[in-house]
Amino acid sequence: MPPSPGDLLDSWKEIAVYLNRSVRTVRRWERDEGLPVHRHLHRSLASVYADKVEIDAWKTEVRSRPSRETAAASVGAASGLRKSIAILPFLNLSPDPENEFFADGLTDEVTAALSSLGALRVISRTSSMTFRGTTKDLKTIASELGVRYVLEGSVRRAGERLRTTAQLIDAGTDAHLWAETFDGTVGDVFAIQERIARVIVEALRLRLTPDEDQRLATRVIDDVRAYECYLRARHESWRWRRESIDHAVQLLRHGLEIIGDNALLYAALGLTYLQYRDAGLDLSERPLIEAGICEQKVSALEARSAAGLRLRGWLHYAHGRIQEAVRDLKAALDIDGNNADSMLLLCNCYLISGRVSFARQFIARLMAVDPLTPLTRCFPAFADVMEGNFAQSVGPYRQMFEMDPSNPMARLFYIWILILNQREVEAGVILEGFAPEMRETLPARIAFFLVYAMAGEREKAEAVLTPEIEDVATASDVFPRFLAQGFALAGLPAKAIHWLEIAVARGFVNYPFLTRHDPAFVSLRLDPRFERLMETVRVRWEMFEA
Repeated sequence: MPPSPGDLLDSWKEIAVYLNRSVRTVRRWERDEGLPVHRHLHRSLASVYADKVEIDAWKTEVRSRPSRETAAASVGAASGLRKSIAILPFLNLSPDPENEFFADGLTDEVTAALSSLGALRVISRTSSMTFRGTTKDLKTIASELGVRYVLEGSVRRAGERLRTTAQLIDAGTDAHLWAETFDGTVGDVFAIQERIARVIVEALRLRLTPDEDQRLATRVIDDVRAYECYLRARHESWRWRRESIDHAVQLLRHGLEIIGDNALLYAALGLTYLQYRDAGLDLSERPLIEAGICEQKVSALEARSAAGLRLRGWLHYAHGRIQEAVRDLKAALDIDGNNADSMLLLCNCYLISGRVSFARQFIARLMAVDPLTPLTRCFPAFADVMEGNFAQSVGPYRQMFEMDPSNPMARLFYIWILILNQREVEAGVILEGFAPEMRETLPARIAFFLVYAMAGEREKAEAVLTPEIEDVATASDVFPRFLAQGFALAGLPAKAIHWLEIAVARGFVNYPFLTRHDPAFVSLRLDPRFERLMETVRVRWEMFEA
């Protein structure tokens, strides 16, 4: 049945009024998001119409997308609604299973190439990799990731021979927009990567800036042997074990021996050294020193690379220089706007600096490109905590824990939020879930300390904090803040203020949270020592430039 005249919107202006948006916005929605708009036949090309029933159905479909898609749309006021894609893990069809690193590398490099394009929202590697070996259909995967397009493919390598297949699919309609098979040698991998990226650009009708076009054509590592070292190193370092990170360091240094000084290899090496700290394997100054040397090498070779700026941002954060970290991370995102690592650290820097509204803007972007990484899942809740909304924060922290229950940091964060909500019985249950081999780790010790402190068991709380544990706990702003909260809850104000001073020195200057919202510090707020420290925090908080 044709629509009645009352159901028709007969111009761009009428469509815009119906949707309560500008004409520019609805034109963009038609182009990028499938808004159903029709052209009148035998009339001006500018003459359009839309059916209200179709518009309402489209609005319902948009609302039914996961919240991360909505979050991405909320960022659109500044950046515009963008087309979205997920690069699924390329299958390794090689006889040798060790070649999985090569398939992963192709996945990562195509993801990285497309992530630098401002007109395209690209799901992060970590979220896409959760679908390795899945039996889910593409429509379900696309829905869970909040994207419209999916790229999937395979790699078969036999010696130096290489066969790569790739196909681009519109998951909403199951339409295959493009498919191609590439036969050649390992040395052709750079051309294959560029070809896949450019076909996607063409198929999705993306407009590239001159800089973006040049980046797609740039081969940062043009020696296949050094490139293989780089791919193997990334594959190893993401395993988060000491022997794997050791091997990644060796591979990257070998790549540098092959090719000579190279900014990307040095940046990767610096970030790999920092993973010793992120994994809790080495919280000494050595990883920072080594990463600092790498950063200097990168800056000398390529002062404004996204990888170099990101490395420098992580180094600033590790040293408690939060203002400088924000500056470099924002610069890195200006170049590589989809990078989840840069966004995550930038969000954290804003939150600990008391700039929650700025953090939320980037949290929306982070959730849009990296929805299935456990740590990402808790960041909206971290923002809520910093504004004193503790009850609604429990759910996201529980989700993070359930997504990665073997991760001691995920368990610690969940215990922490339960304690802030005075749910000590539940915190005790989660505490007992630490595997025996994990109970001597720093996160586990801090978790036991917090539970004992909440229960008023001072002796047991202090007993778990050996001098060695206290020494490594100073490595970031997180652990000192937890210790300060625990000692305050246990009624030990001098120790609480001591650890809070360390947290402040490490960059935690969220003045509203410390002086108004944190329930652990209620007993300290009339203490002259706390008041003097808060005056220092207030000055740094007010001077912080977002």
